[in-house]
Amino acid sequence: MVKVVVKDNITEWRDRVRAELNKLAMLQIRVGILGSADGELLRIAYVHEFGATITPRTARNLAIPLSPSARNKSPRDYDDAWVLDNGENRFLVRDKRSRDGGNNLEFLYLLVPKVTIPERSFIRAGYDAGKNKILAACEWAARAIVFDGISAEIAAERIGVAGVGIIKRYMRSGAILPKSSLTLASAPNKTKPLIRSGRLANAITYEVIKA
Repeated sequence: MVKVVVKDNITEWRDRVRAELNKLAMLQIRVGILGSADGELLRIAYVHEFGATITPRTARNLAIPLSPSARNKSPRDYDDAWVLDNGENRFLVRDKRSRDGGNNLEFLYLLVPKVTIPERSFIRAGYDAGKNKILAACEWAARAIVFDGISAEIAAERIGVAGVGIIKRYMRSGAILPKSSLTLASAPNKTKPLIRSGRLANAITYEVIKA
């Protein structure tokens, strides 16, 4: 008489898969500029994501740099500067001698009472544009739990990494509202918004927390 022993591997596999999928459903994946970023970066991200109107706190006007040399300076750094009013706009300028010995004006700053920065959403808009890719990453993570035996935590981490990549690619895609002519005047070689230094894009990260 032949004795046949049947080992039940299905129940253990099924219970593991069910438990890990339930764990994954209880995890929350946050992607963006998170609270761990420094305060200045969080403010910059907020302004770009939702737009803002900026007014001076103490001065009469905001000074918008027009010359690359003025970008990292203050109007107070120029003792020889004076205000030019052409009837439509006010500028802070200074006399500058040209190579042929003539006199030219160097336009340092545009003086304005306020600046309105338009909304350039990159997190919400990036999510909307990449919904299908995010869904694909979630489906892949669920399959990896079922067939590859990874944990819910690892699956969530991989979804987070995919989300970061999707947002960064959207930022670099050129789909965001272009820079104004004034912004381009002070940084002519940087035509795409949000990525002039790469600091904002590099700060995009993710975190996994229990819902």
